[in-house]
Amino acid sequence: MLIVRHIRHWYEPKLPHAVFINGYFAGMMKDNDACIEVPPGSYSLRVQFGGPLRLGKSGKSIDLSLSSTTQVEVPKNEVIVCEFHDRERLWNILFDIDLVLWIISLFVTMPLLYKILSNLFFAIWLVRLVIIRKRYYKIKVYEQ
Repeated sequence: MLIVRHIRHWYEPKLPHAVFINGYFAGMMKDNDACIEVPPGSYSLRVQFGGPLRLGKSGKSIDLSLSSTTQVEVPKNEVIVCEFHDRERLWNILFDIDLVLWIISLFVTMPLLYKILSNLFFAIWLVRLVIIRKRYYKIKVYEQ
């Protein structure tokens, strides 16, 4: 048996994550855990949030998903637990602070330096997110 567990902090929303085994859709995680019955063997486990964004009727799309993949060995009569969490905790805290300051700037005039730094920070955060989107989560595998 394979247990996939999402480790989240109290302030993180419960968002659904798709679970793929060897590239095939295994199910959606609505809560913190997903239990999957698999025979003994070696599997490629991928956890993914989001998906492709369709661009009009042409059928083209942009992949906006955040995911991570790991190799999992499931021995006979063993329970394997795979825990995953967001590896971008510091970036998210900084982004949340910047978001609060941005909301305040709607009501209070902020210095020009803040606007320049805020836009620069957002651009850096967005580029980093695009670069690491295929290894966004940190997955730990252990036997229970």
